[in-house]
Amino acid sequence: MITFKIERDGDEFHSWVPELPGCHTHGKTVAEALENLKDAVQLYLEVLMEEEIAKQSLELVE
Repeated sequence: MITFKIERDGDEFHSWVPELPGCHTHGKTVAEALENLKDAVQLYLEVLMEEEIAKQSLELVE
């Protein structure tokens, strides 16, 4: 399960996922912050998968 957190930060809304360190973004509205966070989570998971594939490839070569 992934938890989305959103809180007001001045004139914007800061959004993040506690389970994914460094995965955070912001938006001018709650809806924009949530949409941006969905994109950030997708990119975060894509990078994790790419890193795991690269790690497995290195292990095969060694």
